[in-house]
Amino acid sequence: MAIDIKNTARNRVNGSKGGRHRRRAWLARRIDDLSLHPPLQRLTAPAGVRVATVALLLVVCLLVIFLAGGISKFNPQIFWVPILMATFWFGPLAGAVVGLAAGLLVGPYVPLDVDSGHDQALGDWLPRIFYFVAVALVVGTAHARVRSRNAELVKANERLKAAHRRLLAAKGETRHNEQVLRETKALQERFAAEVRALQIIDAAVLSGSSEQELMELTARLFGELSQAKTCAVVVPMGDSTNLTLAAAYDSGGELARTTELLNCLEAGESAAAWAISHCQPITSDGLFSGPETPGVRQNGTAAMAAPIMGNGNCIGALMASFAGEGATGERLEEMARFANQLSVCIQNVQHRTLFKSLALDTVFAMAEAIESRDPYTGDHCRHLADYADLLAATLNLSETERGIIRCGAALHDVGKIGVSDAVLKKPGKLTPPEWAEIRLHPYIGGQLCKRVSFLHDAYPIVYHHHERFDGQGYPDGLRGEEIPTGARIVAIADAFDAMTSHRPYRAAMSHAQAIRELRRGAGHQWDAHLVNAFLEAIHSEPPGVLGHHREEPRRSLRSPQAPAAPR
Repeated sequence: MAIDIKNTARNRVNGSKGGRHRRRAWLARRIDDLSLHPPLQRLTAPAGVRVATVALLLVVCLLVIFLAGGISKFNPQIFWVPILMATFWFGPLAGAVVGLAAGLLVGPYVPLDVDSGHDQALGDWLPRIFYFVAVALVVGTAHARVRSRNAELVKANERLKAAHRRLLAAKGETRHNEQVLRETKALQERFAAEVRALQIIDAAVLSGSSEQELMELTARLFGELSQAKTCAVVVPMGDSTNLTLAAAYDSGGELARTTELLNCLEAGESAAAWAISHCQPITSDGLFSGPETPGVRQNGTAAMAAPIMGNGNCIGALMASFAGEGATGERLEEMARFANQLSVCIQNVQHRTLFKSLALDTVFAMAEAIESRDPYTGDHCRHLADYADLLAATLNLSETERGIIRCGAALHDVGKIGVSDAVLKKPGKLTPPEWAEIRLHPYIGGQLCKRVSFLHDAYPIVYHHHERFDGQGYPDGLRGEEIPTGARIVAIADAFDAMTSHRPYRAAMSHAQAIRELRRGAGHQWDAHLVNAFLEAIHSEPPGVLGHHREEPRRSLRSPQAPAAPR
């Protein structure tokens, strides 16, 4: 190795032909080491063989279930083998077709128990079909996206290798070749930094970040990556053509918008307006030299902007300002990729928000269906959810925690579905056996939440909302901080709504009376810190928001020895 290095150095000095050949071979090996290899094509069997394999596996899975004695004796999840193979081989549609076939094969034609001859009910096999098809579509789509991303990386790598080969083919000086290698390495590092930044944005979406947080994160990451003086996300103001600043980043790290930032925005604002109106990226150089020159002055600051699309429309623009000649074509392409990434992320957040809204509506529908059994409940669940959310907001809990608390508050009494009407609607006091039946409803509700995936987070609230701070509650007798925070919040909100609601044996308390009761039970029945926060919250809330007194009475669930308590 030392001899080769010495010979290489000598040949560079002498400029011999052999030295040039060795330099080319050495550089070619370095480029190959830096290159990204395409994915291995592990499954290369002909299409006919793969189709036959999937069909054979379907038949084998069906025979295994029949030989095992039916669905009750053998898990039908074995059909995931041919479904996933078809999905990876032929795509999501093929996977969905195989999933449909598998669901039908293991559907009404396969008995629940071969020995007894019991058939499956419609509710047993029909959801399985939808489950097979849906998961095949999701997995297949994700797999297709991964392959598409990989193909893009391979193409980019091929372009990079071709550029290096063209440079090696040129008979330049050694210093020039070394400079090209340094520039290529910098390009790779910049590309890797861009990929890392885009991955950070993806991770933010998965962690539940809001649209505002994503816009601020994108502006900061692109500003740091491109070394821009300022970077911002601008959006139209309603139906007007005026633009407003949605998120901003400046390299000085100042929180307030400085005069320099505003001056930069003046030069870049027209570029953003042009990008939004034409749905195309633009630089200030191209803008002021084009036929559609806007009526603004140039202040020596280079600017560029890229549109942010959403549902086929331009909903804003990502813009940046640079000192001097910073707005290059490469940076404009880079900005367009960031803007496209932000577009996808915003749409994902909107879809996630819509799903959460639909899930919460479903939760309230379930709660109201349970309440309809009790003529005294009224809108208890909705009012309780509002009170709990008000207290959670006062405690500065995150949006995710507030959503979980609101869901748990709405479902806190869902376990009453397991309580008989004779006990639930009894007008008088409850006997000890009846009270014991009532005390089962947190356990029943908790088990129901465990069975639904998107209600898992609400389980601690539903199960523990009747625990007391002094450890005298149920079902587990937890004490103090052992009780989940959400359950302690819901307990206070439930008590306040119960006291300010009409009962069959008494009128509703006034807010002042209910507040005195909360203060009296603070530290014993409820968390004193949360009680103080709740009282502060209802004092600062407008009267119309908290002044709901339902005229329909709601009966309480209480033990024969204890005073009235919220259920």
